[in-house]
Amino acid sequence: MDVFPGELQLVFSQDMAQSTAIVDALLGLNEIAQQEVQFLGQVWTDLTPAAAHRLRGSIGRVLHGGNWLGARSVMENLLLPLRHHTTMPDEVLRETACDLARHFGLPGLPTLLPHQCPESDLERAACIKAFLGRPQLVILEHPMEFADFGLFQPLMEAIQQMRRRHGAVIWFTRSSELFRDQSIPASRRLQIAGRRLIDIAVAA
Repeated sequence: MDVFPGELQLVFSQDMAQSTAIVDALLGLNEIAQQEVQFLGQVWTDLTPAAAHRLRGSIGRVLHGGNWLGARSVMENLLLPLRHHTTMPDEVLRETACDLARHFGLPGLPTLLPHQCPESDLERAACIKAFLGRPQLVILEHPMEFADFGLFQPLMEAIQQMRRRHGAVIWFTRSSELFRDQSIPASRRLQIAGRRLIDIAVAA
């Protein structure tokens, strides 16, 4: 699986746990039995843990299930990773996050704890977290699974903006309707079938 700058690759995966395992492998968090995974020309297994952590700072991820720190507000969950990976002043980071929050349909950054937020708001917050900080790659794990359909348009706009600045997006979905949606300008459509990844031609 090769992903190039400016691409959107749409992956049909009915097993969300399998999607997570594949994404973990793409991020160098799980070792794979054969071959190797590279990001920006670097092989994950050749890097020290610190170097791999820094490199992952260039990747945004909508993780299925959220992976929220339950004792911290959603706002803190959004801002903490970027504070480790950027020298951007905190007020600029917060302002950028607020702009993204409004883009994704929230009035501002949620100050509630994750368990106090509706699932649809958490899906929007997960998208904010993924696109915050100008990542070079964003991986979306079933972002529409628990979201209302109002998330679709701002998500598409964020993806297209990402592509215009030569970032890449990999989007996992188990919705056959979404996978075949011709309004999604995917560079490739792929389907996970057992242990294989198959290119799919979607009829207009």
